[in-house]
Amino acid sequence: MKQFTYILFMALLMVGCSPADRQRLSLGNDKAPITDKKEQLFNGQWEYDSLINVIDTTRILADFYSLEYSDSHQNNRYAKGKLNAKNAVVMMEMEETYAKGLQIITRYYYSGDLLFYAQQTVKDYQKEKNGFMEVYSYFGNNKKVIVSASRMGNDEEDMLSKPSIVCKKVAFDPKEALELVNQKGKYETRFQGTLETERLKFIVVGTKGNPTIQTAIAYNKDFPIAVHLAANEAQYLNRLLKVEFQKVTGENGFTYQGLTGLKLMDENE
Repeated sequence: MKQFTYILFMALLMVGCSPADRQRLSLGNDKAPITDKKEQLFNGQWEYDSLINVIDTTRILADFYSLEYSDSHQNNRYAKGKLNAKNAVVMMEMEETYAKGLQIITRYYYSGDLLFYAQQTVKDYQKEKNGFMEVYSYFGNNKKVIVSASRMGNDEEDMLSKPSIVCKKVAFDPKEALELVNQKGKYETRFQGTLETERLKFIVVGTKGNPTIQTAIAYNKDFPIAVHLAANEAQYLNRLLKVEFQKVTGENGFTYQGLTGLKLMDENE
């Protein structure tokens, strides 16, 4: 599930890059692979693109993902990413889908604690013309944007066939994606009640507001705290929880979030 920061672009300008704007990028001891044929917008871009390629293609990185949230307007969002051997984030992706036919995917790439590249793709299925848009930015070691570029098309294939055009600098902010992963801010896991299907029982967590944002996690009798919450909903309504979970694939390919750990948090600590 998925999130929202609609980016408009199209101002032409040429942007240079001085040596002070760049730093050596690395991912552990990986050697830089051959770069792809992406347009070279500044001196040294090949190094950035090589590391992006390593992160996208290597199999030694560990996956992580957030809970999948829906709001009261039927919009969905979630985040996922990759960790290196030191348990540091090297890539994080936030996906948002909206009931009005809009999908937004934003990806953040890191070298150490440096955000060095971010990319956002917008797919507006209600638009007949130029409904698919992409904008991306490269960042220097001063955390400022070196250059941003964009392109658009009538569909994904059309968009990808177009050359990127340098545009007004876009400074992406990973705050919401991090809050999704860490269960913070409007994605806090506060107890909101329970629900049952024919075969599964769920606790519902999230935050109230406009819109209300919630997610459901399946549990069984092996989790006494969840059982106790379900039996005493009114007493524990809006209590902050720490939720650990895994994705489960059930019969007929049905996937859901299964509880692996649950803790009542003391907000006075």
